[in-house]
Amino acid sequence: MNQDRIVAMIDESLERFAARELIAGHEIVDFLLDLRIAALDDTELRQLLDDERQPTA
Repeated sequence: MNQDRIVAMIDESLERFAARELIAGHEIVDFLLDLRIAALDDTELRQLLDDERQPTA
């Protein structure tokens, strides 16, 4: 994964949350999930998306 993209996501979130006194837990979880997805190898991400498209029995 592109390290610059991950750093940009972190910087963007720091700017968004820096001025706030309280941050909802779901916002932090959303950010961490976005960061986790960004850190995945593209191959793993493609597999994850392909698995998601498969119908469940």
